[in-house]
Amino acid sequence: MPRLLLTTGLLLGLVLLGLGGCAYMGVRTEPPRVHLVGMQLQQAELFEQRYLLRLRIQNPNDFPLNIRGLDFQVQVNGERFADGVSSQTLQIPGFGEGLAEVTVSSSLWSLTRQLRDMGEGGLEQMEYRIFGRIALTGHALPVSFESTGDLGLFNPAR
Repeated sequence: MPRLLLTTGLLLGLVLLGLGGCAYMGVRTEPPRVHLVGMQLQQAELFEQRYLLRLRIQNPNDFPLNIRGLDFQVQVNGERFADGVSSQTLQIPGFGEGLAEVTVSSSLWSLTRQLRDMGEGGLEQMEYRIFGRIALTGHALPVSFESTGDLGLFNPAR
């Protein structure tokens, strides 16, 4: 009899846990839109460069996103340029936006590749791709994001 009660209790607990998980999964979170809006060289060493990036984060959901961290990578013209993480907390209101300032690191090799490509190809523009994950308070799994754009370095008319 005690064994039957224990088994029934465990089974009931698993069912309730599953139902709670289903209710939680009912809220669909659209991925935020993340755009690179600024980049400034902070430190240059022989093997590493540090940049301060300004990211505009837009929330397409009707509820606030409570960001507790970022993990991302920046590519320039299809080549890996820099990696970054941030534990900066930020609340983006529903259908709103906010700015995050994050520090990224690039290596001498990624910078050399970019300079080589500029010299060889006579680039008219530099395209970036930023992608990664945003950790949200109240969400067990991070939300992925990806964005592309043009750095506009070689078009002074912009």
